[in-house]
Amino acid sequence: MRATRRALVVAALIASALACGRDAPPVPVGRAVRDDLGRTVVVPVTVTRVLSLAPSNTELMFALGAGQRLVGRTDADDFPPEAAAVPSVGSLFPPDDERIVATRPDLVLMIDGNADLRQRLAERGLPVVVFQPRTLDGILDTARRLGSLLGREAAAEALVARLEAQRRAVLTRLPADRPRVFYEVWSSPLTAAGPATFVGDLVRTAGGRNALGADLGDWPRLDVETLLAADPDVLLLSRPGARAEVVAGQRPGYSVLRAVSAGRVIEVVDPDLLERAGPRAFEGLAWLAAALHPQAFGRAP
Repeated sequence: MRATRRALVVAALIASALACGRDAPPVPVGRAVRDDLGRTVVVPVTVTRVLSLAPSNTELMFALGAGQRLVGRTDADDFPPEAAAVPSVGSLFPPDDERIVATRPDLVLMIDGNADLRQRLAERGLPVVVFQPRTLDGILDTARRLGSLLGREAAAEALVARLEAQRRAVLTRLPADRPRVFYEVWSSPLTAAGPATFVGDLVRTAGGRNALGADLGDWPRLDVETLLAADPDVLLLSRPGARAEVVAGQRPGYSVLRAVSAGRVIEVVDPDLLERAGPRAFEGLAWLAAALHPQAFGRAP
């Protein structure tokens, strides 16, 4: 009788376990992360093959000591020099979908701007995460989030500490005056960086004020009259040779600008430092602060 009762108990426990197994949710095959577009993306728990489709993300991968996990990049991803050894999937204008998929990535890193490609890759089952920092703080946050995805948390914290130290070294030397800055991205058509852009955050952090209002948008195309009305204290030009055009009087109307009269027309030495939202932007911050406040930093840009 005792043996029969024991057998019944064991049978009941097995049945209960099987029932719980049917009701329990399936074991997750990855982890859900939220990207900068507010999308929830399921990423493998262990990420070993990363495809980067943006120079800023490629630079961040190497800065985290994870460059060896890259299985692909774009032609524009040219830093650090070690990136040249990573196979390129070509340009994204237009993208070669088959070449991209052939890299067999665990994770695809993108920036915003190519929703069609993002959708096509997602339909093929590839986890696509968009990192699009709009501020220096956003870069630090991205470093921590990507470090977590890669299991490189310690490296991410070390990187963040180094970048924060670079920023503090700039902020402690900034004077009170804040010149009004016009950042020209392109001259034809005349295109500028608005205050809500990543470049706008750099200008603000480096001790400047954007000469344009936020109402014009992030990357407004302007006529010369709008520039003349803004009349900035400093004219920053990101295209090589642009300063020579202004100084030589080849830009109609520019001669009356306050920045031109004061000799504060500055050609950006390396636009990638200011326009790529990656770790080197903190070097760009130091350069920009010196460009806007040469006396405080003891050097001309």
